[in-house]
Amino acid sequence: MSVYLSKIELYYTKPENINNNIISIDGLDFNHITKVMRHKIGDIIYVTDGEGNIYNGGIESINKILLTIKVTAKKNYINRFNNITVCIANLKKTERIEFAIEKATEIGITNFIIFNSKRTIQKKIREDRLNKISLSAMKQSLNSHLPKITIYNSLSFLNDTNKEIILFDQESKIKFSSDIINLNKNYFLLFGPEGGFEEEEIPKELNKSIFNLAPNRLRTETAVVCAVSKLLTYITQYDL
Repeated sequence: MSVYLSKIELYYTKPENINNNIISIDGLDFNHITKVMRHKIGDIIYVTDGEGNIYNGGIESINKILLTIKVTAKKNYINRFNNITVCIANLKKTERIEFAIEKATEIGITNFIIFNSKRTIQKKIREDRLNKISLSAMKQSLNSHLPKITIYNSLSFLNDTNKEIILFDQESKIKFSSDIINLNKNYFLLFGPEGGFEEEEIPKELNKSIFNLAPNRLRTETAVVCAVSKLLTYITQYDL
């Protein structure tokens, strides 16, 4: 694809809707293509399957609920942050979690955990809404990897010995910088609730590093954006 991708509108369809270079699109994206953008047969549009691929091709058919596209080009993009999982406490105000998911997705994060801890307010987490927000953010930012969001009722996920744990604490004397991250390793970036973690809530025997993210105290969602923005220093070029 020679086109400069910042000039396109990106749509999404599930991988199973792509067969033999024919893409089928229904649902909300179908409505946006046909009723908002008013595309017609023959128009060229761009579609991602959320698995790193962006396709382009002309619209071949349109009916009342479905359209099809004949693929003329395809490009695969590396998931540069596949080894990073952003772990966010269940915050009192749901919109703050939504903001963190949206902005981190735009930056390129594709793995999220939302968890309850001893100081979180046990509010219901609307996983369907978070998935909708991350999908929209992926398309808006022209990313091609659909984020995975997992919900935990505890910190049990920290028992995954395959992950290095990075915890952010205002009282830490060690400043966080992007060169701390080794992209050959897998990381949990851990962002606690408004009141922080209780003492001993995170076992001392866990392999973890504790960093200070900023000289001033940040809200959790701001800390998420600040941390993942620092990781962008690892991206030196895009294969557009």
